[in-house]
Amino acid sequence: MVYEMRVDQLFLRLDGRVFEVLSAESDYQHRVHVDVVGFAVKGPDRKGTYKVRIGILDGEELKLGATRTQVELDAAQFERFERLVAAAKAARDAGPDPW
Repeated sequence: MVYEMRVDQLFLRLDGRVFEVLSAESDYQHRVHVDVVGFAVKGPDRKGTYKVRIGILDGEELKLGATRTQVELDAAQFERFERLVAAAKAARDAGPDPW
């Protein structure tokens, strides 16, 4: 099953066991397997905005590197994002695809 949402010029997408960040304005793409994708959330601030970072987990540390992705979300977007993250974690927890 594919889950996705758009945030400004970026598409956040879970396709099976791969979490993708794709740009509508450039060739930027960031593909991370669910076993190592990580998320960091800060907020909400006084305006109700959440800052979200998406990267690769190295143990407990979120590595952002050259392919870091940071987005700002309002409350409604953050609610959709939480469902996307829950689906990614469920795919990770389900274990490897037997095929």
